[in-house]
Amino acid sequence: MGILLGLDVGGTNVKAVLAAPDGGARRRARWPTASLGDDPAAVLVGLEARIRALLAREGLAPAQLAGLGLACAGLIDSADGRLLSAPNLRRWEGAPLGRELSRRFERPVAVENDVNALVYGEWRLGAGRGTRHLVCLALGTGVGGGLILDGALYRGRRGLAAELGHIVIARDGRRCPCGNRGCIEAYAGARAIVAAARRALARRRPGHRELARLLGGAPPDPRALHAAARAGSALARELFAEAGRALGVGIVSCINAIAPDRVILAGGVSAAGAYILEPARAEAAARLMDPTQQTLDLRLRALGDDGAALGAALLAAERA
Repeated sequence: MGILLGLDVGGTNVKAVLAAPDGGARRRARWPTASLGDDPAAVLVGLEARIRALLAREGLAPAQLAGLGLACAGLIDSADGRLLSAPNLRRWEGAPLGRELSRRFERPVAVENDVNALVYGEWRLGAGRGTRHLVCLALGTGVGGGLILDGALYRGRRGLAAELGHIVIARDGRRCPCGNRGCIEAYAGARAIVAAARRALARRRPGHRELARLLGGAPPDPRALHAAARAGSALARELFAEAGRALGVGIVSCINAIAPDRVILAGGVSAAGAYILEPARAEAAARLMDPTQQTLDLRLRALGDDGAALGAALLAAERA
């Protein structure tokens, strides 16, 4: 297998990762998404130029690539390599990315939903290695999901499977951005954790003064809350624990429905590590239907922020 090249396409930046076939020896680049063009045709021109410049910088030719993968948030026609609906990438919608980039670079190209690509990357190279049935919960601004079933990526009808962040864990619970109430995302995504921190500070929950001091007057965000938890803030730790317990309730539903070998937590919020992982594990363990038969193997991601890009590149390489 040749060199892997994957792009994780976000609304703000495109993160490019070049790696050896085993995921090692990684080189990275980052480009503002807006710099790539204002319409589908311009986006293709901009992508081609950036990719060729990256390959030239690393002394590589397109022929040395095993494949080129793009991971994008939104609804993807993975067979055609086209974004059907992408709220943060409206200018990219409808662009024949897969077909056109494959023609221009003469390499296989895969365009995949970002969390599908993430779970695939972790399954092949990261925390999911050695499993046949894998669940991934991606804790970003919201909560996404990805599934490996019977040793294959599972997309479901029209690519709509694994919306695990919208498993309802509390009837008539918090309002979720999807319009429903009580979804995992309403409790365990970054948006929800930040909202909980703001409420805790406004309502002067125990520990609010220490947390406010550690935040230094800045508004809370997941990274600052994690730093506060490491610095000893009991309130910051409890906020992550509350999110973790909500995750644990949802994880049990995943286990009951899918019986996975392993569940992994990924996404930016998972950087909180044990502060969110251990409460999730404890809550899920307490709710298992049959602890003697059901598996609770819950782990953090292993590929850091590169999982989606690497997964997309691996999916492309499989098309060779």
